[in-house]
Amino acid sequence: MHGTRMKGWKMLNSTSIFNINIRNITTDFGTRRVGEMARLALEQYLLEHEVIAVDFDNQNLNPSFADECLGKLAEQLGLEEFKKRVRLGNVSESTKPLIRHVVLTRTRQAEAIAS
Repeated sequence: MHGTRMKGWKMLNSTSIFNINIRNITTDFGTRRVGEMARLALEQYLLEHEVIAVDFDNQNLNPSFADECLGKLAEQLGLEEFKKRVRLGNVSESTKPLIRHVVLTRTRQAEAIAS
């Protein structure tokens, strides 16, 4: 269905929700490189847990960080799977539209390529 879905992922505990504060992964939200590092950490948590709940601690995200971390994660999972498995909490009001934009843009691009 989605051309870039994560293939071969096996979850160890299909009923667990893993809570993580984004500041436990990084305190820098300003670059694409750090966004990639954060995404790789979230991908690892998704291998081990069915659902991850990410607390953004009301941090403002740079567009490059948001796209690399959340946009690409949504692209890999597909929009419906992303919505089911990734919960975003304590997102600053100024960051919500940015996250919505990068997630929808990346998933729409993936769907267009797949069809």
